[in-house]
Amino acid sequence: MYNEEKYNRDLKFVSKIDKTVSPRLEFLLYFCAFIACLVAHICYLLLFALAGVKVMVVFNIFSVAFYGILIPLTKKVKDKIILVYATIAEIILHAVVATMCVGLLSNFAMFLLMLIPLAFLMPNTYKQAPFIVLFLNVPLYGILNFYYSNSAHALYDIGGTSYQMIFYIINIIVGSFVLIYISIIFTIMNSYNECKLRMQTKQLKDMASTDPLTKLNNRRAMNLKLAEVSISSEKYVIGIGDIDNFKHVNDTYGHDMGDVVLKDVARTIEETLPDSATAGRWGGEEFLFVVPDIGIDAGKDIADKILKNISDMVFEHEGRSFSVTMTIGICEGVKDTSIDNMITRADARLYKGKNSGKNHTEFTD
Repeated sequence: MYNEEKYNRDLKFVSKIDKTVSPRLEFLLYFCAFIACLVAHICYLLLFALAGVKVMVVFNIFSVAFYGILIPLTKKVKDKIILVYATIAEIILHAVVATMCVGLLSNFAMFLLMLIPLAFLMPNTYKQAPFIVLFLNVPLYGILNFYYSNSAHALYDIGGTSYQMIFYIINIIVGSFVLIYISIIFTIMNSYNECKLRMQTKQLKDMASTDPLTKLNNRRAMNLKLAEVSISSEKYVIGIGDIDNFKHVNDTYGHDMGDVVLKDVARTIEETLPDSATAGRWGGEEFLFVVPDIGIDAGKDIADKILKNISDMVFEHEGRSFSVTMTIGICEGVKDTSIDNMITRADARLYKGKNSGKNHTEFTD
C-alpha cells in the first residue's frame, strides 16, 4: 500500500534529482560522452596507423574532425538529441567501414547491435528514430556477418597480428562503457519518472477525496469509509456535528474569518478523535466522524471531549475575541447495518440537540 512514508521517500528522491539536474549537468553529460568518442577515435587513428590500415586512418581523421566540431555545438544546440543521432550515424558508418577493412574478428560490427538498445534507452523526442536504427542495423550486421566471416574478403589482413586482439579488447571496453553509462542514466530517470507518477497519482487521489478548505475527507471519501467500517466492524459510532450559530460568525466577522473557524474546528476534531477514527467535512459547517469498534457510551465521551475542546478555542478578529460551540448527534451501528439509516438517525439527533439548547451531544431519539 502506498502510504505517507513511501510518498515522503519518493518526494525526497524527486527533490534531490530536481536540485541536481540543471542545464549545466545536462551539458556535462553530453559533453563528456562526446569527449569520450573523440578520445576513442584518436586511439583508433593511432592504432590503424600502426597497423597500416590507411583507409581507416583517413576515416578516423574525419571522425576526429567531426567530434572536434560536435563538441562546441553541445553548448549551442538546444535539442542535443540531434547531436546524439549524428554520433550514432558516425558510429554506424565507422563500424561498417572498419569491418570491411579488417573483417569480423576485430569486433567493430558489434557496435551495430550495441546501438539498438542505446537508441531505445536514451531520452527521446523522436519516436521513430530508435526503430530506424533497429531496422537499419540488424540487416547491416547480418550482411557483414555473412560476407566477412571469410577474412579473405577484408581489404586488409591483420589476422594473426596483435592489432586484431587489441581492437577486439578496445571495442569490448568501449561498448561496455557506453552501455553502462546510458543504463545508469536510464535507471535513474526511470526511477525518477516512476516516483513522480506515484506521487501525482496520490495527489490526484487526495484532491478527489479531500475538502480543499479544511483538508479533512470530503463527503465522497467519507461515504467510502463508512461503507468500509460497516462491513469490517462489529459495532461503530457515527457522529454528525454542526457549528452553532455559524451564520452569525460569517455575518459579524466576515467569510474569511468563517473559513478560519472552519479550519480550526476541523483540526480540533481530527486531533481529538482516536487514531482509529475518521473525520470529514459533511457540508457547510457540518462535520461527520466515524469511530470503529466502540459503543454509544464511548462515542458520547469522545463527542463531549470534542465539544469541550471546540468551546475552549478563542478566535481574534480586529481586536475582538469570540468563541464558537457545536452540537453533535451520535448513533451506534452494528455490522452490515444500513449506513444511510445510521446517518439519518445521527442527523435527526443532531437537530434534536439543536432544538434543545445546542452545545451538547445528543444520543437518544
